[in-house]
Amino acid sequence: MVLLFQANSAYADHIAQHQQDTDYTSGKQTSESGIEYELLNEAYDTGWALYIDNDVLVSAGKIDRDYTGGISVTLSGSRATSYPISIDSWRETLTKWMSLDSLYKKKSHFNLHSFSFGMTLFTPADLGATEPIFNDHPYASYLYISNSNEIVVPEDDIVYQSIFSIGFLGLDIAEDIQKAMHRVFGAAEPMGWDNQISSGGEPTAKYTFAAQKMLNRGQASQYTRHEFKLTTEANLGFSTNASAGFMWRWGRITTPWWSFNPHLSDYINMGVPIVNNSERTHKPEFFIWLGSSVQYRIYNAILQGQFRKSAVTFDDDEIEKFTYEITMGITREFFEGIRISLFRRQRTAALKIPGASAPTWGGITVSKSY
Repeated sequence: MVLLFQANSAYADHIAQHQQDTDYTSGKQTSESGIEYELLNEAYDTGWALYIDNDVLVSAGKIDRDYTGGISVTLSGSRATSYPISIDSWRETLTKWMSLDSLYKKKSHFNLHSFSFGMTLFTPADLGATEPIFNDHPYASYLYISNSNEIVVPEDDIVYQSIFSIGFLGLDIAEDIQKAMHRVFGAAEPMGWDNQISSGGEPTAKYTFAAQKMLNRGQASQYTRHEFKLTTEANLGFSTNASAGFMWRWGRITTPWWSFNPHLSDYINMGVPIVNNSERTHKPEFFIWLGSSVQYRIYNAILQGQFRKSAVTFDDDEIEKFTYEITMGITREFFEGIRISLFRRQRTAALKIPGASAPTWGGITVSKSY
């Protein structure tokens, strides 16, 4: 822990010095496509966000299976690099080791950071069974912390994201949390948590690198417009996969196109930096959005297990290699800096077994930008 703290203190000093470079100096730059960017000199605290996902939100409380739910909190700004438990220096090391920083380091760009922590839960449909269930999604959980870096490259109309998360599969706290929630809402008590993936706890990690490219942007009035962008993402770790898709939003939009990232969510949103309005208006931001992606999955510990023996796991040939996802939502700014998003996601079945379900879940995001 002492070594981690020293490494992060040194890294925070590096960030503070790096922000004095011309790439981080406040100002504006216009890309060849005509999009104007404000070059942000990242503040210490730029905002926070709370993400809650749950399948009961789209089933009137009738479905509690597959991706049962998750919750995460994101703290945004340069402060994310200096927390005692920050792993941003590790994320930066991995990015450089894979030479991914060569995509932008010789171009004018600016960086934004965030720190997140949260948990995801998964269950089969039959919550009353105490014995292992071999024809449904296994019990599973992931408790984590993560650090993210967003790199905006104005001249290319591209934004890159790198995210590193570490945590534990199979902790007993997952059972305690779900049982407590079910008691509050009078739902059936889940009885099979002893059969969860890596039951008893096992450390794990994941590195994510993603990119967004603005393809089309139309202006109907000063603040009403649509934005259409290409999205790509690769994950390496307990969930190893690659995906590509699109994201579209339309309405009264006052935040930069690159700041909107609801697609960065293998399950729960790992957290990306929070950004305030780029244009001041007395009218609050209000827009709808739609996205879709195709994913090729190589490995998924949530279904296949990791190193520790698990009661229920699935072989590689029982996993669907290609899955498809569609997401839609609405975002409303209620007063300065406070935004609420409601969304729905649906993904094709992850398992090839008979009767495998296509998970559907909903969520709510509450964020505050400064």
